[in-house]
Amino acid sequence: MGTRTSSPDHTQMARPPWPVLALGLGAVLAAMAFRVRLGHGLPLWLDETWTGMIATQPDWTSFWREAWLDCNPPFYYAVMAVWTSFFGASDIALRLPSLIFMALAALLPLLVQVPGLSHRARLIWLVLLCLWAPGMEIALDARGYGLLFFLSVGQAIAFLHLMVTPTRPAAWRWALLASLAGLTHYHALLIGGLQGLALLAWHKKTALRLWPAALAFVPAFGWLAIHAPRLADYARPDIAWYEPLTASLGSSFLRYAFGFASWMWAGLVAFLILTALFAGRGSTPARAERAACIVLIVCGLLALGIELLLGSMRPMLTDRYLVPFVPALLLGLIYAIRADAAWGKWRGLGLLTLYVLSLDVAALRTQLEAKTSYGFAKASAHVAQSSATQLVFSWDHPSSPILAPASLAKLGSFFLERAGRPLPTKIVQLRPREDGNARLAAIAGPDGAVIWIYNRARESAARTHPPRLDAWPMRSCRWYRGVWVGTLACGPVRPISPPIAK
Repeated sequence: MGTRTSSPDHTQMARPPWPVLALGLGAVLAAMAFRVRLGHGLPLWLDETWTGMIATQPDWTSFWREAWLDCNPPFYYAVMAVWTSFFGASDIALRLPSLIFMALAALLPLLVQVPGLSHRARLIWLVLLCLWAPGMEIALDARGYGLLFFLSVGQAIAFLHLMVTPTRPAAWRWALLASLAGLTHYHALLIGGLQGLALLAWHKKTALRLWPAALAFVPAFGWLAIHAPRLADYARPDIAWYEPLTASLGSSFLRYAFGFASWMWAGLVAFLILTALFAGRGSTPARAERAACIVLIVCGLLALGIELLLGSMRPMLTDRYLVPFVPALLLGLIYAIRADAAWGKWRGLGLLTLYVLSLDVAALRTQLEAKTSYGFAKASAHVAQSSATQLVFSWDHPSSPILAPASLAKLGSFFLERAGRPLPTKIVQLRPREDGNARLAAIAGPDGAVIWIYNRARESAARTHPPRLDAWPMRSCRWYRGVWVGTLACGPVRPISPPIAK
C-alpha cells in the first residue's frame, strides 16, 4: 500500500516538461485538423444562420434588440459581433471561433496549474477533452457551445484553485468565469451555484470573507432579470419543442455527457469496475487538493442528476445543455481509474483507447450532414439565381408565433444579403395543418421566390401538408429534405423571349 504524499509533481510545477507539452500540443493539433476535415464543405444550418444574423447587425442598438429577442444569453453573440466586424461573416469566419475555443479548452490543463493532478493526469484530461465526441460537432458549429466549453474548463480549474487556496483573487477568477459561462448559457449557472454552495460548506467562515467576488455575478443575474419576460415566451407550453424525457432519451443524455458511443458504454463501465477492484493505491495529491477535485466531480454529477430530474418533470432539456458539466465528469473518469497510482499510465492508455474506438467517423459525418439539411443556405443560392423581385420566407416551427417578423426577415435574407442579392422579404406564419404549398405560392405571386423551412417532427403545417413539387407549376424548385426537417426553395422561371422577327 502506498502512502499519501504531496510531491512537486502534483503541486509545485505549474509547467509540465517539454515532452508532455509537445504531446499535448500534438494531440490538440491533430484533433483540430481531424475536425476541420470532418466538417469540410458543410453549409451553415439554421441556428448558425441566427448567429450570423445577430452578430452582423448594423449598430449596437439593433444588436441588443436581437440578442434580447433570442432565447440565449448575449455573451457569445457579443463576441461574434466584434469578431465579424474584423473578419466578416463567411462560413469559415463564423465557425472559426468555436474551433479556437475548443482547442484552447483542451490546452488549458497544460497551460495552467491544476491542483490535484499530476502531469500525466493533466495530459490524460487534455486528450479526453479532445476525444469527447460531441466536441467534434461543437468545434464546427457557429454557436456558443465552443465558448461555453472553454469557459467551463477554465471555471473548473479556477474552482480547484479556490478550494485549495480560498483567497479573494482566486474567488474573483472563479466567479468571473462562472458568470461569463452563465452569460453564454443559462444552464451553466446550475453548476456554478453548486460550486458556490460547496465552497461555503467546505470553508465556512473563510468563504464568507470572499463575498466581494459575488459582484462578478451581477451582470449574469442582471441580464437574466431583463431577459426573463422574453424567456417566459419560450417557456409557453404551446411553444416549447423539447421531447419528453424517456429512459432511452435519458440514456442518450448520459452518453452525450461522457462522450461515449452506445456500443462502447458497457466496455467503459466494465473498465471502471475492474480498475476499482484491482488498481491498488499509489502516490496521491495532498488532502486539500484531492478533496477539491472530488468536490468538483461531485458538483458535476449533481448538476447532471438535477438536469435529468428537471427534464423528467417537464420537457426542457436537450443534450447540448449538459456541456458545462462535461469537464468535471471527464475529470471524474481520471480519478476513477487512479491515473497516478501503480500502472496508472497503462490504465490511462486503456481509457483513451476506449474513447478512440468509440469514435465513428462515418456516423459523425452523417450526423453533421443531416443537421445541415435543416438550413437554407442552398435554398438561398437557388433563389439568388432566379429573377425574383421579392422573397417570401416562412419558418414552419412551434416557436415562430413568438418571433418578431422583422427578425425573421433579417434571418431569411441573410444569405442573399451576404451574396449581394438583397430582396424585399415578406414573412408568412403558417398555421398547423394549413397547406403551405397553396398559401405561399399565392402570396409570392408570379415574380416572387419562396423559402419554406420546416420541422415535421413538431406541430407545423408541413406535418400534415408537406411540400409537393407538383403544387408549384411554372417555377424552378429545389427541395432539400431530411427525414423530418427540410427546406423548399422556389423561384420564378424567366419567360422565354420570343424570337426576333427578321
